[in-house]
Amino acid sequence: MLSVYGFDPTRPVLVYGLGGSGRAAVEKLADSGQQVWAWDDGEATLPAELLARPNVQQRQPTGADWPDVQAVVKAPGIAMGTPLITAAQEFGVLVLGETDLLWRRERASGAVWLGITGTNGKSTTTALVAHVLRAAGKRVAVGGNLGIPALNLPEVGQGGFYVLELSSYQLEMLQELAVDGAIFLNLTPDHLDRHITMEGYRAAKLRLFDLAQASATKVLGIDQPILQAIAGGSGAVTMASQGGMADFSVREGAIYHGADAALPLADFPNLPGPHNAQNIMAAYALLVPRWLNKTEFINGVQSFKGLPHRLEKVGTLGGIRFINDSKATNGDSAVFALQSYPHIYWICGGKPKTDGLGACLDALQNVRAAFTIGEAGSAFAAAINARNTPAFECHTLARAVQEAYAAARTEGLEGAVVLLSPAAASYDQFRNFEHRGDVFANCVRQLAEQQGHGK
Repeated sequence: MLSVYGFDPTRPVLVYGLGGSGRAAVEKLADSGQQVWAWDDGEATLPAELLARPNVQQRQPTGADWPDVQAVVKAPGIAMGTPLITAAQEFGVLVLGETDLLWRRERASGAVWLGITGTNGKSTTTALVAHVLRAAGKRVAVGGNLGIPALNLPEVGQGGFYVLELSSYQLEMLQELAVDGAIFLNLTPDHLDRHITMEGYRAAKLRLFDLAQASATKVLGIDQPILQAIAGGSGAVTMASQGGMADFSVREGAIYHGADAALPLADFPNLPGPHNAQNIMAAYALLVPRWLNKTEFINGVQSFKGLPHRLEKVGTLGGIRFINDSKATNGDSAVFALQSYPHIYWICGGKPKTDGLGACLDALQNVRAAFTIGEAGSAFAAAINARNTPAFECHTLARAVQEAYAAARTEGLEGAVVLLSPAAASYDQFRNFEHRGDVFANCVRQLAEQQGHGK
């Protein structure tokens, strides 16, 4: 008799990588009665209570073991080309991720499956889609790359919705998940150390479309030529946020469906900037009218407050707003923030991505001055200065907050913001982008205390 995950319980399934998603996979598989082997190439280990179970072992398969292993459940952070995965594939062992395990467990439940990917904006769009559905009274579980491991999501049952943010690392190993609706927002250079070429990166993302139900609603952003090239054969509804011909577009302050102005963007003040216009447009194209009516959608978006660390207002001091956009970890993500405010004192830097500041260098019109931090600080300051925008190396985030505020206060411009939008990874000085954003907010609080003001 097969388990709820479709495996013979008496033969082992290997879980490779013991971070959050890996531990969730070990626990859920073991709960189903499955024999589980678990392995991590680093120092990660299972909690004692899991290792105490008779059907769980922490062991690495050898060549003689592979004929007995039914499948490898791989953590997203582990590349497909690692020796253990290569060995599994040589023996014909199925390699999949925890998202496919959720699909195996719940595919017969009658739930609706929605998947969202793209280089930038996928977290906000995922959260927005989930929020709008919940606001309309739907049962929703949201997770995947966005916080909660897929296997830890609750059952939503008939008519409920699984809303999954899916990274290229998760999608490259996708084998079975067949969504009812999918959004592919955009594609700009990122993770090329893993995917090598943009075509390889695109192919990983496209697995979401490739495996979708034949009846699936697919939404494709075509702002980049690499996605325009596949639009005709994708079977997708197209959208353009930067001009151009598409089924949905942003122009004249509204989202247009063909020639009709469907949604005035002024109705959504909580979601400023062109990137949020794309997020709203994608959610609308996906959900209306198949799962929601227009009124339900508008009401839901108007009550959405956005994500932490994504254009999040963390304080106001002397009329100057402090905006935490720590989640902007590459230039193409940060550029949207630079287009969202009239007078910007920009804090950027960290561990640089392969394209450095990228498109940000062509979007400095609203930047009054830049204040750089971290490993990229010197190079970023030089590049910005070369575009005739003043830039100052501050090294630390605390100093950058102080200097950016001083500059904003000196100029006294209405609508000024001190904007943390790093255009770089956080790992040179912080644990992750959330830690960086929290430190920024704490710096703002300390600055307010020094100035004798409340936030």
